[in-house]
Order: sequence, then structure tokens, then C-alpha cells
Amino acid sequence: MLFAVLLLMAGAGAYFALGAAVTEKPQALNEDEQVAPTIVAPSPDDPTLSAPQTQATPPLYYSGTGTWTYANPADASVAGTAGTLLKYDVAVENGLGLDADGFSEFVRATLADSRSWTAGGAWRLQQVGQGGGADFTVYLASPEQRAILCGSTNTTVSCRNGDSVVINSARWITGVGHWDGTLETYRQYAVNHEVGHRLGHGHEVCPADGETSPVMAQQTYQLGGCVGNAWPYPDGRTYISGPAGDYNGPELPPDDFVDR
Repeated sequence: MLFAVLLLMAGAGAYFALGAAVTEKPQALNEDEQVAPTIVAPSPDDPTLSAPQTQATPPLYYSGTGTWTYANPADASVAGTAGTLLKYDVAVENGLGLDADGFSEFVRATLADSRSWTAGGAWRLQQVGQGGGADFTVYLASPEQRAILCGSTNTTVSCRNGDSVVINSARWITGVGHWDGTLETYRQYAVNHEVGHRLGHGHEVCPADGETSPVMAQQTYQLGGCVGNAWPYPDGRTYISGPAGDYNGPELPPDDFVDR
């Protein structure tokens, strides 16, 4: 009898020990619980790496605050010796992480260059501060604000609307892939092209393969067989022109600036 009782107690102990082991298994997740995936770094030889990648969130420069910092010009001298004097100021959208003084100096140096618009003798240009009686403003704006300032839905290129000369921050940061010069020369092109519109110049197209592109050609879309050019007067004397006309190819994709 005593032996039977001891045997029964031993069996019960084994049962409870087994039960404890079983209850340690993971419990089923509720529908709103998430399990973090295991992330494995891809091999550098993975052919899928060359495929277009989808960016989940827009880059920093897509959306600023919609407010502006106006630069105080470090040099208020007049560029050019003849022609009508136009004054301009420079504003950079806040929230883009881009320096207003640095952009201002680049714009001033570009427009004061002997290859820029003053070379033709029709214009003199002077940078002033906010409230200095500017005839036009050069903005460095997010794609979002670019669309607002220019009254269009396009967010991929720079533009000019009335007295607003708008440089798209996406293009400023990344340029375009087909440009055959440096990012600096692309930026000079963008400034000269949009200011050219403010001075009354319309679009031109590449005159022939291998020729120097007119600065008023829409080189952000394509070079059209021409050599990229940032200046209206590349030699300081002769205006490079082409037939009047607009680019008639496809628009840049709306998210083109994401991956450049």
C-alpha cells in the first residue's frame, strides 16, 4: 500500500514538471501585436540592388516651413557699367538646412560675373537686403513652395513668376543626371536661366548637335545634343542664342529629385 502511494506521488510530480515545461512555450500573438522582422544585410552582388528603390519618406528638402530668411548682402556694389539698374534680394526657405548667406553669395557672384547678364550692356544688377526696394526676389524654395510661388503643380524644376525667381531646392542639391558639367555650373545655369526670364528672355532650343547650349534652353530637361552651358555670354562678349522654342518632351517624374 505504501509502495503504491509513493508511486502515485512520483507520477504526479513528473506530471507537474512536464506541465511547467509546456507552459513556457510562446503564446499566440493578438492581432495588434507585431514581431520585429530579422534584417539581413544584402550582399553587394545582389542584382536587386540596381533596381529602383522606393523611398518611404520625402527627403528633408522636399518640405520646408514656408517662412523665409532674407540675406543681408555682404557686397552691395552694382554689377555692370551700363543699362537699366535692377535691384534684387535673396530669400531662403527655413527648414531646409540650407544657409541663406551662402546661397546669397553664390547668387551675387553669379550675377556679377562678366559672363552673366550685365555683359550685354542692357542691365546693371545690385543685391539689396529685405526692404531695400528690390525689383525681384531670388528664392531658394522647397519643391512644395516652388509650386505655390509659381502657381503650378510642378515640383521638379525651378521657375520664374512675375518678380519671383524661384530656385528649386531639390535641383539645387542634386542637379540633374544628364548635366555634363559640375554641380556648381548647373547651379550657375539655374540662376542665370531664371533671372533671364525676369529680364524678358523666353525659352530657346539647342541650335545644332555639338554646339554650346543657349542658357535659355531648358537644360534641366535635356541638353538636346548641345554642350551644357551656364552663361548667356560665355566669352564675356557674345550672346549664345538658339531658335525660340520650348522643350516638348516628358516632364521629370514628380519624385525625380529623390534618387539623384
